[in-house]
Amino acid sequence: MKKSAIALCALLSSATANADTVLGFDASIGAWLPNYNGDIGKDDFNVDELSLSEDHITFIQAALEHPIPLVPNIMLAHSNIDTDGSAELQSTVTFDDETFQIGATINTDLDLTHTDATFYYEILDNWVNLDLGITARKYDGEFTAISEDRAENIQLTGYLPMAYGMARFDLPFSGWSIIAQGNGTAYRGDTLTDFTAKVRWDFVPAVDLAIEAGYRVMTLNLDELDDLQSDIEIKGAYIGLNLHL
Repeated sequence: MKKSAIALCALLSSATANADTVLGFDASIGAWLPNYNGDIGKDDFNVDELSLSEDHITFIQAALEHPIPLVPNIMLAHSNIDTDGSAELQSTVTFDDETFQIGATINTDLDLTHTDATFYYEILDNWVNLDLGITARKYDGEFTAISEDRAENIQLTGYLPMAYGMARFDLPFSGWSIIAQGNGTAYRGDTLTDFTAKVRWDFVPAVDLAIEAGYRVMTLNLDELDDLQSDIEIKGAYIGLNLHL
């Protein structure tokens, strides 16, 4: 009887310790404060000349992990990237079918909002964590330029397949971890990378609530995805909250 009780206690302890490997939920929400540089449009117009505002961008990410063999885990993410600006043109520029003359004041809006659906596998799951998978990224954005006598609206809608990877290193007995996470693709003439490096501190261990801070860099070299031709880099720091159950 005594041996049976010890065995039962050991089994319960093991089940508790590995509860998140049975069914796990991980979510992050935060704000990203990037700046913009690079070129946009057929004339490779420098976006610095648009005086785009460096507003904060909201993002949310949620992942569900399960123990079913061969079936990938799933993660959904959304980034609301929208900024505007106003500037006097120092040169003549053409956006799609409209030409804006030198000296004209144009008001612009750049929307690169997108949603990701990622399917991935846990390759490692201990103090070193490694996830690999694929992402389907859906863009639902546009670029708008308006002057006194003309206007142009260029759509950015469509899907891009991307490779996905995440590595996390948990620092023993500290509540701190270091995370690198990213997506990348070179698909039908379009090249896109989206990389984040961050640190996370589990400041409420009882409920697995953590604060995280890091730096995100996104590059978009688009020629074929809809009508928005661009070679843009968006980068900046961000801060967020993470919950793991």
